[in-house]
Amino acid sequence: MDKAEVKTVPDVAAAGARLFEKTAQTAVASRGRFLANLSGGFTPLRMYELLAKRSDLPWVATWVTWGDERYVPHDDPQSNYGAAREALLDKVAISSDQILTWPWGTDLHPTDAATAYAQLLRNRIGDPPKFDLTFLGLGTDAHTASLFPGTGAVLAKGLTVAVDTPEHGWRVSMTARALSGSRVVVFLVAGEEKRKALEATLAEKGKADRFPARAIVGLEGTVVITDLEI
Repeated sequence: MDKAEVKTVPDVAAAGARLFEKTAQTAVASRGRFLANLSGGFTPLRMYELLAKRSDLPWVATWVTWGDERYVPHDDPQSNYGAAREALLDKVAISSDQILTWPWGTDLHPTDAATAYAQLLRNRIGDPPKFDLTFLGLGTDAHTASLFPGTGAVLAKGLTVAVDTPEHGWRVSMTARALSGSRVVVFLVAGEEKRKALEATLAEKGKADRFPARAIVGLEGTVVITDLEI
C-alpha cells in the first residue's frame, strides 16, 4: 500500500464495480482475457451484487481467483467463494472452468491446500501468476487477505501460505508477493471503524508484520477506495 493513490468516494462498492468494469474491458481488448483476483467481505459482496446486473461485461473471457479463503467447505456461509458464487458467479456467463477456487477437504491439511492452490495458479494463470486486478480489504486490526499482524504470514515466501490463529482458525492466503503480482491492487475500505487501521497503515514506515498491507504494491498502481476522509 506504500505510495497508494487514495480515492474518497460516497459509495465504495459502486466505485469498485466501475473500476472492475473498466479494467475488464481494457484487459480483454488488450490481452484477450481478464484475470480478477477477488476478496471476501461485506463491501466486495455489495460490489458483486452490482456487477451481477451487468450482463454486458466480458464474462466469457473473465477468470476469477481469490486472494484468501476461510478453510471451510465451499457451501459454508463463511466461504468467500460461496458468497461470491451466490451474489455474482451464478448469475453471469462465466465458465466454471475459469473459476479457480481454493481446494478444501476433511482429509486435506490447510498447508497442503495452500501448496495445491499455488500449483493451480501456476498451471492455469502463469508462473508466476499475473493478475489484472486484485481486490483486498483491510481489517480493524490492519490485516489484509489472511495476512494477520504478528503471525509472520506477510513475510512468507512463495505464492501461498496457511495461517492458524486462535481468533480466526485456519485461513489460506496468497502471500504479499503473489498479491503484488497484479497490474493494479485495490483496497476497498469502508466504515468509520476502519479509520485507525487505514491511517496507521498509510502512515507507518516498514513494520510489515504489524501492517501487512504495506507489503502489497501493484505492478502498475495501488489504489485505496474509501468513504473516509483521510
